[in-house]
Amino acid sequence: MMHEQFPTAPSRSSDTRVGINAASLAGGERNVSVTGIVSSEFSLVGIVQRLAGCTDAQSIVSILARSTRDLIGADGVTVVMRDGGRCRYLEEDAIGALWKGQDFALDSCISGWCITTGEPVIIPDIRQDPRIPLPLYEATFVRAMAMTPIVRDKPEGALGVYWATEHEATTLEMAALRALADSAALALANVQLLQELKRSSERKDAFLSSLANELGETLGPMRTSLHLRRQARDPALDARMTEVISEQLDRQARLIENLVDGSQLLTGQAKLHPRLLDLRGMVADVVRRRASEAELAEITLGMSVPDTAVDIWGEARRVSQALTHVLDNSIRCTPPDGRIDVHLEVRDQNAWLTVRDTGIGIARDSLPHLFEPFFKPSYEPARSVAGLGLGLSLVSSILQLHGGDVRIDSPGTSQGTEVVMRFPLGCLTQTPAMPGVQA
Repeated sequence: MMHEQFPTAPSRSSDTRVGINAASLAGGERNVSVTGIVSSEFSLVGIVQRLAGCTDAQSIVSILARSTRDLIGADGVTVVMRDGGRCRYLEEDAIGALWKGQDFALDSCISGWCITTGEPVIIPDIRQDPRIPLPLYEATFVRAMAMTPIVRDKPEGALGVYWATEHEATTLEMAALRALADSAALALANVQLLQELKRSSERKDAFLSSLANELGETLGPMRTSLHLRRQARDPALDARMTEVISEQLDRQARLIENLVDGSQLLTGQAKLHPRLLDLRGMVADVVRRRASEAELAEITLGMSVPDTAVDIWGEARRVSQALTHVLDNSIRCTPPDGRIDVHLEVRDQNAWLTVRDTGIGIARDSLPHLFEPFFKPSYEPARSVAGLGLGLSLVSSILQLHGGDVRIDSPGTSQGTEVVMRFPLGCLTQTPAMPGVQA
C-alpha cells in the first residue's frame, strides 16, 4: 500500500508551524502525522467550531488567517473579499508582509481570477504562471501558492496560502483549504443573519415608538379641545374645538387604516381588483395635487408626460398610493430652491415613471435596505415628519402586485435621489398577468 507524505514547511525558530503537510522528521525528532493534529486547537473541527462562534466579520477573518496557516503548515495566508469591482486583502498571517489593507482590480490579480471564476488555483512556481502579476510579488517571499474561493450564493472572496519555496499543493491540502473556506462562508452568513435580526428588532422598536408618538399627537389636541369645550361660552369656539376633535379622529382612522393596509400588503394578503387605467392622467393628477405643497416649500416641480394615454392594468387606489408616497418623499427631502422632475415615458412594453430630485440624497450604505419594513435612514430633513418607516416597503409591494418593480438610486448624501417605477403596459384585449389579481 502506498502512503503519500508531504514535505515539511519551512520553519522559524520563534514560530514553528505544525500542519497537515508535516511528515516524520529525521534525526530523532518527534514524529507528527496527519491524524496527530486531530486533538490540536487548530484541527479542522476545532477551527470550524471557533468560526461558528464568531459574532462579527473581523473575528472570522482573523481566526481564518491564523488557523489556516497553522493547519496547512504554509508560510503565509491571506483572506481576500470582493468589494465591487475590486478585491480587498482584509487579513494575513505570514513570515513576511504581503498585501493586507491593499485592494486591486479583479482582473489584475490571481485573487480576482479565483473570485471571478469561482475556481480553485494551484501554482507550484509563480514565475511560470502568466496569471501572476510578478511586480506585485517582487517584494514578498512568495514562490508558490494555492487559493480557493469563499462562496455563499456566489464567490465573495478567496482564501490563499503561500510558500517560500516551490511547492505543489496536495489533494489533502486543497481539501482542507476548501473546507476552511466553506466554513468561513457559513460563518459570514450567520453573522449577517444575526446582524439582520438585530436590525429588524431595532426597527420594530423604532416603529412602536413612532406609532406611540403618532397616537400621542392625535390624543393631545383632542384632550385640549375637550377641556376648552367644557369651559367655552362662545359658540364659535365650541364649533372650532369640535372641528379639531373631528380632524384628529379622522387622523387616527387613517393611521389605523394604513396599518391594516400595510399589514395586508407586506404579508401578501392584499388582492387587486384591476381595471384599465391611464397612468398619464394619474401622474398628472398626483402632481397637480402636490403642486401647492411644493410651492409652499419653495421647490420647483416639473412634469413631462406623453401626449397620449398610457394604459396599464391596475387598481387606481393602490397606484395613486404609490405615486403619492414617492412624490411626498421627494418634497419632504428637498430643501428650498430645489427641484423635482417627474417624467413618464413608454419603452419596451413598459411605462417608466421617474421622480428625480435635488434633495438630501441617500447614503450609499442605506440603499440596499430602503425597501425593508421599518427601515428609516439615520438622518432626516429639518421639516421631516418621522412617519412609521413603512412607506417604501409598501411602494415596492404595490409595484410587485402590478407586475412591476421600483428601484432607487442616489450618488450619496446631499446629491439628490432618483426613483424609477416600472408598470407593464395593458390593453383591453389582454388579460392582466399580475400576482395580486383577485381570482
